[in-house]
Amino acid sequence: MASLFFSSAIPADGIVPAISGTHFFDEVHRMITQFSSLSTLELKGADLTVAQVSAVARRSDVGVALDAGTARDRVDRSASWVADNPERLAAGFGTASHRRTQRTADLQTELVRFLNAGVVRKESSLPSGYAKASMLVRANTLMQGYSGIRWELLEAIAKLIDRNLIPKLPLRGSITASGDLLPLAYIAGALTGRKNVRVVTLEGDEITATEALKRVGIGEPFDLKAKEGLALVNGTAVGSAVAATVCYDANILALLSVILSAMFCEAMQGNPEFTDPLTHELKGHPGQIESAAIMRFLLDGTTELGRPTKLKQDRYALRTSPQWLGPQIETIRAATESIEREINSVNDNPLIDVDRGVVLYGGNFQGTPIGVSMDNIRIALAAIGKLVFAQFTELVGEETNNGLPANLSAGADPSLDYGLKGAEIAMAAYCSELQHLANPVTPHAQSAEQHNQDVNSLGLISARKSAEAVEILKLMMATYMVALCQATDVRALGESLREAVKQAVVRSARKTLKGFCEEELICAIERRSVFSYIDDASGKLVPELRAAVVEKALRQGKEGDRSAFEVILEFEEETSSALREDTVRARERFGRRELVADGRRTWPVYEFVREELGTAILTGEEVSPGEHIEKVYEAMEEEKIGKVILKCLKEWRGAPPNRKPASSD
Repeated sequence: MASLFFSSAIPADGIVPAISGTHFFDEVHRMITQFSSLSTLELKGADLTVAQVSAVARRSDVGVALDAGTARDRVDRSASWVADNPERLAAGFGTASHRRTQRTADLQTELVRFLNAGVVRKESSLPSGYAKASMLVRANTLMQGYSGIRWELLEAIAKLIDRNLIPKLPLRGSITASGDLLPLAYIAGALTGRKNVRVVTLEGDEITATEALKRVGIGEPFDLKAKEGLALVNGTAVGSAVAATVCYDANILALLSVILSAMFCEAMQGNPEFTDPLTHELKGHPGQIESAAIMRFLLDGTTELGRPTKLKQDRYALRTSPQWLGPQIETIRAATESIEREINSVNDNPLIDVDRGVVLYGGNFQGTPIGVSMDNIRIALAAIGKLVFAQFTELVGEETNNGLPANLSAGADPSLDYGLKGAEIAMAAYCSELQHLANPVTPHAQSAEQHNQDVNSLGLISARKSAEAVEILKLMMATYMVALCQATDVRALGESLREAVKQAVVRSARKTLKGFCEEELICAIERRSVFSYIDDASGKLVPELRAAVVEKALRQGKEGDRSAFEVILEFEEETSSALREDTVRARERFGRRELVADGRRTWPVYEFVREELGTAILTGEEVSPGEHIEKVYEAMEEEKIGKVILKCLKEWRGAPPNRKPASSD
């Protein structure tokens, strides 16, 4: 686990050097690779990563085993010490800790019973992937040998995970203060064969806990001994497991937002000057520096950027995207570091120090690192969503998108093609809900358990809300990728139509005007966006062409048998006819064209959406935008976007292209 993910030292001259040490991209690359390549995870009680937790949660083919050589001796020593000193662990729980009993095993059974107080109907149970990850994290933390639990119980957990036999846990009911007591009690209930606990198979069937144990070779449920029930239920495993999957997704989505911002610059024909390294070195924030460097790398070599018709300075959604995304990346990385510490921590109570022969009562079960990290990461996700929404609305607005049609409509008749108008409404809804979720959870803690748990972290609740935020941001990203590909196609279609218009007009001018005014006619065509007239070129463009001919004829006259004025009508008729025919053919040719990357490093995104997922330009015909968006969203849910990200950045070496001199204009 890296210590801080970024280099932050600023030299005396105030200019931050090229990023050194661990880069954000390096960390995301490691995560994606680890997630996809994991076949068997051998738990050691240390070095567990958010990518490994996510892989176990989402991939049924990942095997799980315990590293006995590393951990068994310390686990056995701790369990033996408890077996020899049960009277040291005879106290009751919480506000009843003054009560003592000699029936320490029965006390553990009662603990599991009274904590089975949740509701586990289908709609109110924790998703199986999260439950599976929770079992993994709990086993990992118990392997460190401070919890007084038998190795056989940890082996049973690993076997259940390995066979994808996962107990149903309540979705709600944990405050992650004395750990995630309620949901973890259902895992303990599965191990002890409680009749109310149901276990879900890989096929989705529900079986009893006893049957699940038999399927992994355990003939009878466990009878818990002193401390073992407490070791199982008194920890932060559920909150930290959900948080680990959130961190995995958030890192990928953050890097994807950097790539899509570069693609947005291409679609808008923006000015890439905003990525100049000096600008970001002078600011000094490492997340910003790396975001800008990646964007500069992606845009290097892309043609059609910064056209002179553009504003000198692009709007903030593009121009300040590195400054906006950088702090979100740093927040996500800090949260990831905190959660990776938590899933490798000893977080139950009391702790058994065998070397000193003491029982230590403390509060490592308090899940504050989870609650705070998840509140912070949710704010970062909401900020990324806000940028995506701003870029999307700029892209679909004809007043802001630099010559593209409103709603990115590509149909021949814009009165019957509303393009992505519905998608823009959906994006507003997604963004609003995402901003609402940015509100913190942790300040809403209530005093619990007769005021014993009078402060509590709400870690699992915050992690669950962050998981919701991830899903909404995925919806936004899927919609945005469809829009960016649509914009890419529409821009290319526009260029094809413009060339067809030029050829038709020049041909008509040479036929009727004998080449007179050719240059002025081309200028008239270039002055306007092709989509401002292409639906009715005869009514919108031809009058401007007529004006260009008349203006030049008045200015200098025309020699020959017939004046320009005498052939204007003929020119108009010839041009109108040629435009109708040529633009139809141009659209047909465009539909049959082969995709050309044109040197774009963002091209893998387009290729993924168009070729791999089988989508096409939307033209107002039968296919709806939602059909394409669903394909992209489902592919993201299937973890396919990671490979696309790595493909975009396969030549990235951690530094931007060499700084180029600023332009003189």
